[in-house]
Amino acid sequence: MTDSNEFLDGYLPYLLRRADQVLSAPFYAVLTHYGVARSDWRVLAVLEELGELTVLDLAAAALSPQPTVTHSLRRLEKQGLVTRTAGMIDKRQRFVATTAAGSKLTRTLMAEAKALEVEALSSAGDLSNLREQLVSLTAAIEHYAQHMTNETEAAG
Repeated sequence: MTDSNEFLDGYLPYLLRRADQVLSAPFYAVLTHYGVARSDWRVLAVLEELGELTVLDLAAAALSPQPTVTHSLRRLEKQGLVTRTAGMIDKRQRFVATTAAGSKLTRTLMAEAKALEVEALSSAGDLSNLREQLVSLTAAIEHYAQHMTNETEAAG
């Protein structure tokens, strides 16, 4: 095996995922300590940040498939961390929100996540430009994906 992987070292999705895994590993240990699954954490963080959401909107914001979010919600509801209520107009629609206990746990985990991030990146220099670039990159990719979806629908 060589020191350089020509494809992997130049493939942005791989590099982003690798950076995510290395940066997130210490926080995953914190989640384990608190008994929170990674998929449950994303659900809690999104709800804390955005407030009450429908299950479909929550799945989109949590970057998780809807069935995965539904399983997380069952676990979180059993733990008393979230509530699900029926919609006023469409009773099949479910709205999800954190409970007081869920919000308290999530704020604790958010503080831990931020502290670990700051510590891990302390020697990396100024990353504000990287953050801005990632936001711009994501917007450009989302625009491209929407364009491709529109073209596919128009051709079909």
